[in-house]
Amino acid sequence: MDKLDLFKFRYSCRNFKNEKLNPQDLRNILEIARLSPSSLGLEPWKFVVVQDEKKKEELSEICNHQPHVKNCSALIIILSRLDFLDYFEEKLRKRDMSEKEIQKRLDTYMPFLNSLNHEQKIAYAREQAHIALASILYSATALNIATCPIGGFDKIKLESYLNLNTQKEIATLIVAIGYSNDKSLPQKNRFDFDEVVQFL
Repeated sequence: MDKLDLFKFRYSCRNFKNEKLNPQDLRNILEIARLSPSSLGLEPWKFVVVQDEKKKEELSEICNHQPHVKNCSALIIILSRLDFLDYFEEKLRKRDMSEKEIQKRLDTYMPFLNSLNHEQKIAYAREQAHIALASILYSATALNIATCPIGGFDKIKLESYLNLNTQKEIATLIVAIGYSNDKSLPQKNRFDFDEVVQFL
Protein backbone atom coordinates (compact mmCIF):
# COMPACT_ATOMS: atom_id res chain seq x y z
CA MET A 1 0.00 0.00 0.00
CA ASP A 2 1.29 3.45 -0.93
CA LYS A 3 1.88 5.59 2.14
CA LEU A 4 -0.74 8.15 1.14
CA ASP A 5 -3.24 5.41 0.27
CA LEU A 6 -3.18 4.40 3.92
CA PHE A 7 -5.08 7.59 4.70
CA LYS A 8 -7.30 7.40 1.64
CA PHE A 9 -8.55 3.87 2.28
CA ARG A 10 -9.35 3.97 6.00
CA TYR A 11 -13.07 4.07 6.72
CA SER A 12 -15.41 3.27 9.59
CA CYS A 13 -16.28 -0.38 9.14
CA ARG A 14 -19.54 -1.74 10.53
CA ASN A 15 -19.44 -5.09 8.78
CA PHE A 16 -16.80 -7.34 10.34
CA LYS A 17 -15.90 -10.94 9.61
CA ASN A 18 -16.32 -13.44 12.41
CA GLU A 19 -12.58 -13.98 12.63
CA LYS A 20 -9.98 -13.65 15.38
CA LEU A 21 -7.23 -11.11 15.02
CA ASN A 22 -3.64 -12.16 14.61
CA PRO A 23 -2.33 -11.68 18.19
CA GLN A 24 0.91 -10.07 17.00
CA ASP A 25 -1.00 -7.61 14.81
CA LEU A 26 -3.14 -6.62 17.78
CA ARG A 27 -0.05 -6.20 19.93
CA ASN A 28 1.59 -4.04 17.25
CA ILE A 29 -1.46 -1.77 17.07
CA LEU A 30 -1.41 -1.35 20.84
CA GLU A 31 2.33 -0.73 20.83
CA ILE A 32 1.93 2.04 18.25
CA ALA A 33 -0.87 3.53 20.38
CA ARG A 34 1.47 3.40 23.39
CA LEU A 35 4.14 5.27 21.43
CA SER A 36 1.78 8.09 20.45
CA PRO A 37 2.94 11.63 21.20
CA SER A 38 1.25 13.56 24.01
CA SER A 39 1.36 17.03 25.51
CA LEU A 40 4.27 17.32 27.98
CA GLY A 41 4.91 13.61 27.40
CA LEU A 42 2.21 12.81 29.97
CA GLU A 43 0.71 9.86 28.06
CA PRO A 44 -2.58 10.31 29.95
CA TRP A 45 -4.19 7.13 28.66
CA LYS A 46 -4.73 3.44 29.17
CA PHE A 47 -6.03 0.85 26.70
CA VAL A 48 -8.51 -1.82 27.73
CA VAL A 49 -8.77 -4.68 25.22
CA VAL A 50 -11.90 -6.81 25.01
CA GLN A 51 -12.07 -9.98 22.88
CA ASP A 52 -14.43 -12.14 24.92
CA GLU A 53 -17.72 -12.70 23.05
CA LYS A 54 -19.95 -12.30 26.09
CA LYS A 55 -18.24 -9.08 27.17
CA LYS A 56 -18.50 -7.65 23.65
CA GLU A 57 -22.23 -8.40 23.69
CA GLU A 58 -22.59 -6.68 27.07
CA LEU A 59 -20.66 -3.69 25.82
CA SER A 60 -22.83 -3.55 22.71
CA GLU A 61 -25.81 -2.83 24.96
CA ILE A 62 -23.88 -0.02 26.65
CA CYS A 63 -23.01 1.31 23.15
CA ASN A 64 -26.66 1.87 22.20
CA HIS A 65 -26.98 -1.70 20.85
CA GLN A 66 -24.62 -1.05 17.92
CA PRO A 67 -24.21 -4.50 16.32
CA HIS A 68 -20.62 -4.00 15.14
CA VAL A 69 -19.54 -3.62 18.78
CA LYS A 70 -20.37 -7.27 19.43
CA ASN A 71 -19.49 -8.53 15.93
CA CYS A 72 -15.98 -7.11 15.67
CA SER A 73 -12.88 -9.12 16.55
CA ALA A 74 -11.85 -6.88 19.44
CA LEU A 75 -12.64 -3.62 21.18
CA ILE A 76 -10.03 -1.17 22.38
CA ILE A 77 -11.42 1.13 25.06
CA ILE A 78 -9.32 4.27 25.46
CA LEU A 79 -9.30 5.57 29.02
CA SER A 80 -8.15 9.08 29.83
CA ARG A 81 -5.97 9.37 32.91
CA LEU A 82 -6.62 12.33 35.20
CA ASP A 83 -3.84 11.60 37.70
CA PHE A 84 -1.03 12.99 35.53
CA LEU A 85 -0.09 15.53 38.18
CA ASP A 86 0.90 12.63 40.46
CA TYR A 87 3.46 11.18 38.06
CA PHE A 88 4.63 14.14 35.98
CA GLU A 89 7.82 14.86 37.93
CA GLU A 90 8.80 11.20 38.26
CA LYS A 91 8.29 10.70 34.52
CA LEU A 92 10.23 13.86 33.73
CA ARG A 93 13.19 12.70 35.82
CA LYS A 94 13.47 9.53 33.72
CA ARG A 95 14.48 11.64 30.73
CA ASP A 96 18.11 12.16 29.81
CA MET A 97 18.43 15.81 30.81
CA SER A 98 20.26 17.91 33.37
CA GLU A 99 18.82 18.80 36.76
CA LYS A 100 18.77 22.43 35.61
CA GLU A 101 16.61 21.54 32.60
CA ILE A 102 14.32 19.34 34.72
CA GLN A 103 13.82 22.16 37.21
CA LYS A 104 13.14 24.61 34.41
CA ARG A 105 10.38 22.37 33.07
CA LEU A 106 8.91 21.83 36.52
CA ASP A 107 8.86 25.59 37.11
CA THR A 108 7.23 26.13 33.72
CA TYR A 109 4.62 23.38 33.65
CA MET A 110 3.69 22.54 37.24
CA PRO A 111 1.78 25.82 37.77
CA PHE A 112 -0.28 25.03 34.67
CA LEU A 113 -1.03 21.46 35.76
CA ASN A 114 -1.83 22.58 39.31
CA SER A 115 -4.26 25.17 38.00
CA LEU A 116 -6.50 22.62 36.28
CA ASN A 117 -9.78 21.76 37.97
CA HIS A 118 -11.40 18.34 37.46
CA GLU A 119 -13.33 19.34 34.34
CA GLN A 120 -10.24 20.95 32.81
CA LYS A 121 -8.21 17.81 33.51
CA ILE A 122 -10.85 15.79 31.68
CA ALA A 123 -10.76 18.12 28.67
CA TYR A 124 -6.95 18.13 28.60
CA ALA A 125 -6.64 14.34 28.84
CA ARG A 126 -9.42 13.69 26.31
CA GLU A 127 -7.58 15.80 23.73
CA GLN A 128 -4.56 13.51 24.06
CA ALA A 129 -6.73 10.39 23.69
CA HIS A 130 -7.61 11.44 20.16
CA ILE A 131 -3.93 11.38 19.22
CA ALA A 132 -3.74 7.76 20.38
CA LEU A 133 -6.99 7.07 18.51
CA ALA A 134 -5.41 8.20 15.23
CA SER A 135 -2.44 5.92 15.87
CA ILE A 136 -4.78 2.97 16.35
CA LEU A 137 -6.86 3.74 13.25
CA TYR A 138 -3.98 4.11 10.83
CA SER A 139 -1.72 1.39 12.22
CA ALA A 140 -4.63 -1.04 11.89
CA THR A 141 -5.25 0.10 8.31
CA ALA A 142 -1.57 -0.52 7.50
CA LEU A 143 -2.13 -4.12 8.66
CA ASN A 144 -5.32 -4.49 6.55
CA ILE A 145 -7.43 -4.44 9.69
CA ALA A 146 -10.63 -2.41 9.65
CA THR A 147 -11.69 -0.05 12.42
CA CYS A 148 -14.66 1.93 13.66
CA PRO A 149 -14.22 4.63 16.33
CA ILE A 150 -17.21 4.79 18.67
CA GLY A 151 -18.24 7.73 20.80
CA GLY A 152 -21.88 6.73 21.18
CA PHE A 153 -22.07 4.94 24.52
CA ASP A 154 -23.51 5.39 27.99
CA LYS A 155 -20.49 6.82 29.77
CA ILE A 156 -21.78 6.21 33.29
CA LYS A 157 -22.67 2.59 32.54
CA LEU A 158 -19.36 1.94 30.81
CA GLU A 159 -17.32 3.38 33.66
CA SER A 160 -19.36 1.32 36.11
CA TYR A 161 -18.86 -1.80 33.95
CA LEU A 162 -15.10 -1.22 33.99
CA ASN A 163 -15.18 -0.37 37.71
CA LEU A 164 -13.28 2.87 37.16
CA ASN A 165 -12.34 5.39 39.81
CA THR A 166 -13.50 8.42 37.80
CA GLN A 167 -11.39 10.76 39.90
CA LYS A 168 -8.38 9.09 38.29
CA GLU A 169 -9.56 7.79 34.90
CA ILE A 170 -12.56 8.02 32.61
CA ALA A 171 -13.79 6.23 29.49
CA THR A 172 -13.23 8.42 26.44
CA LEU A 173 -13.44 6.38 23.24
CA ILE A 174 -13.97 2.86 21.95
CA VAL A 175 -12.51 1.40 18.77
CA ALA A 176 -14.01 -1.69 17.15
CA ILE A 177 -11.41 -3.55 15.11
CA GLY A 178 -11.41 -6.64 12.93
CA TYR A 179 -11.28 -7.89 9.36
CA SER A 180 -13.74 -6.20 7.04
CA ASN A 181 -16.49 -8.20 5.37
CA ASP A 182 -17.28 -5.37 2.94
CA LYS A 183 -16.84 -6.23 -0.72
CA SER A 184 -15.98 -2.66 -1.71
CA LEU A 185 -14.87 0.51 0.02
CA PRO A 186 -17.54 3.14 0.63
CA GLN A 187 -17.12 6.41 -1.22
CA LYS A 188 -15.04 8.86 0.80
CA ASN A 189 -16.56 12.33 0.83
CA ARG A 190 -14.25 15.05 2.08
CA PHE A 191 -14.00 18.81 1.56
CA ASP A 192 -11.64 19.80 -1.24
CA PHE A 193 -8.06 20.64 -0.29
CA ASP A 194 -8.49 24.37 -0.88
CA GLU A 195 -11.64 24.45 1.25
CA VAL A 196 -9.84 23.30 4.38
CA VAL A 197 -6.24 24.45 3.86
CA GLN A 198 -5.13 28.06 3.99
CA PHE A 199 -1.56 29.25 3.53
CA LEU A 200 -0.69 32.53 5.23
